[in-house]
Amino acid sequence: MEPNSPYLILKRKTVPKEAMPAGIIVRAQAKGWMETELVVDWLKVVWGRRRGGLRKRRNMLVLDAFRGHLTEPVKKQVKAMNGDLVIIPGGMTSQLQVLDVVVNKPFKYHLRKRYTEWLLAGNHALTPSGKIQKPSVRQLCEWILQAWADVSPESIVNGFKKCCISNAMDGSEDDVLWEEAEPGMPNQRK
Repeated sequence: MEPNSPYLILKRKTVPKEAMPAGIIVRAQAKGWMETELVVDWLKVVWGRRRGGLRKRRNMLVLDAFRGHLTEPVKKQVKAMNGDLVIIPGGMTSQLQVLDVVVNKPFKYHLRKRYTEWLLAGNHALTPSGKIQKPSVRQLCEWILQAWADVSPESIVNGFKKCCISNAMDGSEDDVLWEEAEPGMPNQRK
């Protein structure tokens, strides 16, 4: 598995038996929600495999105030990985969470674009009631991988600077707060 693999949670009881494309992690949860067990799993299979993660170098994980991030099993796992958990206060994610500031909008744009292209291509199987059958989970995973590849690493790095999480200590990068993070995407908020 790639160290920066997308982590997909499906709203269902079990993971599909069909083979998924390489590079994506697929999990199932009856309501389609992230919960403590899945946060701990994500920490192990994604966060733990990032650069420096296997060596358990000291790290900081910035999460929002979602209650599933604040449970004892999550805190214990972060600590076991030599990490410090930093929680963004409620109501501040739109300014301080990199996903909200620079990632979600272009990612969703590229994902919707692929879905729309699929719809417009026609020749879809129909349900017994005559509606277009949903794309397969495998197809969805392929779109997610493609949309994720379209989010530039530079925009993510700039997002950390824009959120003032990883700026130069001498103040030389403070102006990035006012810059556009991704060309062609005028407003990076969701």
